[in-house]
Amino acid sequence: MDLTSLAGQQAAIFQQDFTKEEAPLSFAHTNALLAHPELHPPLMLHFWTAEQTVILGMQDLKLPQFGHALPVLASDHYGVFVRNSGGLAVIADSGVLNVSLFLPNEDNLSIDTAYDMMTALFRTAFPSLPIATSEIFHSYCPGKYDLSVHGRKFAGMAQRRNHAGVVVMLYCSIFGDQNARCDLLRRFYRAGHASASPHFKFPIIRSETMTTLSDLLGRPLTRNEAILALLNALAANGIAADMNSMPAILRDPAYHKALAAATADLRNRNRHLS
Repeated sequence: MDLTSLAGQQAAIFQQDFTKEEAPLSFAHTNALLAHPELHPPLMLHFWTAEQTVILGMQDLKLPQFGHALPVLASDHYGVFVRNSGGLAVIADSGVLNVSLFLPNEDNLSIDTAYDMMTALFRTAFPSLPIATSEIFHSYCPGKYDLSVHGRKFAGMAQRRNHAGVVVMLYCSIFGDQNARCDLLRRFYRAGHASASPHFKFPIIRSETMTTLSDLLGRPLTRNEAILALLNALAANGIAADMNSMPAILRDPAYHKALAAATADLRNRNRHLS
């Protein structure tokens, strides 16, 4: 199974932009949609952004001096919350586009195949770039399916799944000061005494391992231009973009109930941060 196997289907498209205070809602929506496949089409593409926010992974809570690390983020005026997917911290800001691809879990869709489908979407969207998938060790939130060009990472992925569906979640640095992003998380891990952790491995972040799509393309690229390129990539693979379904679904009382439950769960997960 690959992206072309979905040809002839429609993908429901929706886009959301969150303030710093609203940023946890991004994952509440993801969790609600994944938990309630009966409320939405099986194939969806969710684009979202958030103002200056550091999204922590569960492993970040294991920093030896986690309480000393949090003030680093606050001093740079970043919001923070803990997600329930992926391993380590990533950054959301005006130059980062987050993309979630919801897929039906048909034929026991494998983890690697789901990642390959998101990778294929980006390779089709940006054909001039020789996009590779491999772990970029000195990036932040390194993983097996980092997207990079010539060893410089511009996007990372995580995945969640249940019996009914799969969501591949990707953050992509479109533009902005990637060195500053790296420096913020480098200071966060240093303040948290990451190197002293006896059981968990935290990244030693080197700015030269990360970049943005704009820098790789050698020209300015906006978030909307990136979204359009990804929608065109869907079309190139025979998948029609459905721009009309999601607004009504997001207003449905049954979905509001599911979102409220997911929001409460996320709030409980983050109670130690307040």
